[in-house]
Amino acid sequence: MRNLFAFLYRHHVFFVFILLEIIAFGILIQSHYYQGSRFYSSTQAWSGKTLTYIQNSVDYFSLKKINHLLAEENAQLRNRISSTSIPHTEATAFPYEYISAKVIKNAYNNRNNYITINKGRLNGIEKGMGVCVSEGVVGIVREVSDHYATVMSVLNKHAVISSRFAKSNHFGEIVWDGKSHHFAQLRSVEKYVDVSIGDTLTTNSFSSIFPEGILLGTVNRFERNESDNFYDIEVDLSVDYSNIDYVFVIKNLQGKERLELESKLKENE
Repeated sequence: MRNLFAFLYRHHVFFVFILLEIIAFGILIQSHYYQGSRFYSSTQAWSGKTLTYIQNSVDYFSLKKINHLLAEENAQLRNRISSTSIPHTEATAFPYEYISAKVIKNAYNNRNNYITINKGRLNGIEKGMGVCVSEGVVGIVREVSDHYATVMSVLNKHAVISSRFAKSNHFGEIVWDGKSHHFAQLRSVEKYVDVSIGDTLTTNSFSSIFPEGILLGTVNRFERNESDNFYDIEVDLSVDYSNIDYVFVIKNLQGKERLELESKLKENE
C-alpha cells in the first residue's frame, strides 16, 4: 500500500492533467451540439462493433456445443422416422436405433483406415454395428471399450458393403482398392445388368448391419471385362471421408435374432 501511495504522489501531476482533460472534454461535448453528436455516434459505432466481435467470438466457441446438440437431435429424428414413416409391418421387421457420436480420430490415406468415436459400450455401442452420416455409409464398428469405439472405414481392404442399384435392385459389393478416398469399386455385377454413369447405389437388405436405402455413391465409370461375365465399375463415394465430424451408429434391435437364425441354416448345410 505504501508503494501505491508513493507511486501516486510521484506522478500526481500527470494524473491531475488526465483528469482535467477528461473534464474539459466532457464540457466540450455537452456545450457544443456538433461535437457532442459526433462523439455519441462514434461511441455507438465503436460499441456496436465491439459487441459484434464479442458475440461472434462467443458464437464461435459455442459451435462445438451446438454441433453436439444438432447431432443428438438428428439421431432422435432418425429414430422417429425409422418407427413412424413406414408401414407398421415394415417398422417392426426392420427396427433400427441411431446413436450419435463424435469422431475424435480419422484416417483416410492408409490402406486400412479406421475412425475412432467418443462413445462405446456404456452408450450401447457393440461390435459389428453400422456407422453412417447424412451423406451415406461410413463403416462398421470393429472394437469397443466402455467409452470409445473404433470403426473400420469403407476405405479399408477388409470392408465389403453389400449394395444395390436404386433403379433396378440388382446387387453388388462395394470394395476399396486403396488408391483414392473419393472412389471405390463395385464388383459381382453381371454383364446383363443395365448400368449407366450416374446410377445411384444404396445399401440393401442382404445385411443386417445397415437399413436398406442408405446412400453409397454413384457410378463414375464402367467397362465390360471381356475375360469374365462381370463389369469393372468405379463408384464415386457419397461421403467425403476426409471431413467427418459427427456420425450415427446404427443398432439393429433384431439383428442378433436374424444372425442366430441364419447361422442355424449354415450348420444344417
